Amino acid sequence: MTASPAGGDRAADTAGFGPASQEGEESRAARAYRALEEQIVTLRLAPGTAMTESRIAALLDMGRTPIREAIQRLAWEGLVTIRPRLGILVADINPADFARVLETRHALEILLTGSAAHLASRDERDRLGECARAMRDAAAAGDVDGFLREDKTFDEIVAVAACNPFAARVVAPLQTHSRRFWFRYFGESDLNSAAWHHMELMQAIASGDVALARSRADDLMHYLRRQAMTLTGGLER
Repeated sequence: MTASPAGGDRAADTAGFGPASQEGEESRAARAYRALEEQIVTLRLAPGTAMTESRIAALLDMGRTPIREAIQRLAWEGLVTIRPRLGILVADINPADFARVLETRHALEILLTGSAAHLASRDERDRLGECARAMRDAAAAGDVDGFLREDKTFDEIVAVAACNPFAARVVAPLQTHSRRFWFRYFGESDLNSAAWHHMELMQAIASGDVALARSRADDLMHYLRRQAMTLTGGLER
């Protein structure tokens, strides 16, 4: 097991993908993005909802400049569409797209989790243990919002620990879309099983076993892909 030191360079290399607890590092735009992303993932802002910058600023009680930056990032990720002079539209959900998202994520998750198992710092391994326990508790309580927050925290820890900002930037939007699909179509129905698969992966990364981490990531992605296939009658297209 090789632990790499946590430090400013690592956080900087994955700017925008580090944990929200890094006070002083997370800009107002990043906070606006996180808040707006959660509203979209949990369908408080439903697919097809039309918005304006001023309405979003009032909803989040934030200034329009960070809101504008957050919207630009969400548009790049495919979660909203910006229509000049007409406003912002929350993206629709096509159930068939869940399988496509997961197919694209699969190899990247194996790459990142294997690297994280090899390179994570002691603090990052400890935080994975805390995240696993919090996810278990959220699942046991049927707290879907809490489960998805811990899932995002897990993804953020791995994004930094893996020391591969290129892969992290590609996979982050896919992870967000996956959470949105999960909330829309599964919710509490399979929460404990989902938590178990995630916890197994977190424990493997924390242990520093690269081969096991890659295997657990593969297991998790196959589990999610089986779930996605139920939305399309068992056919991945």
